[in-house]
Amino acid sequence: LSEINDIMQRSSEFENVNIIGLMGMASFTDTISQIEKEFCSLQQIYKNHTSFTTLSMGMSGDYKSAIQYGSNMIRLGSVIFGNRNY
Repeated sequence: LSEINDIMQRSSEFENVNIIGLMGMASFTDTISQIEKEFCSLQQIYKNHTSFTTLSMGMSGDYKSAIQYGSNMIRLGSVIFGNRNY
């Protein structure tokens, strides 16, 4: 997360690259407080970059917390299609 400013600056060197937001996944844990801490960190970065329009975080197991922390794009797979069979 600390590299975001460097990445933003370096991306301006590429004419066809336009970073419009962040995408993040919470750690693989059932600990809600850890998930929310990570979503909160992403939310702060998103708020500090006013050019961002997309905050994509949250999947089937944690999308409610993600929405609570400002996600405007969620990824729902197993909620729609069921669990994967490996």
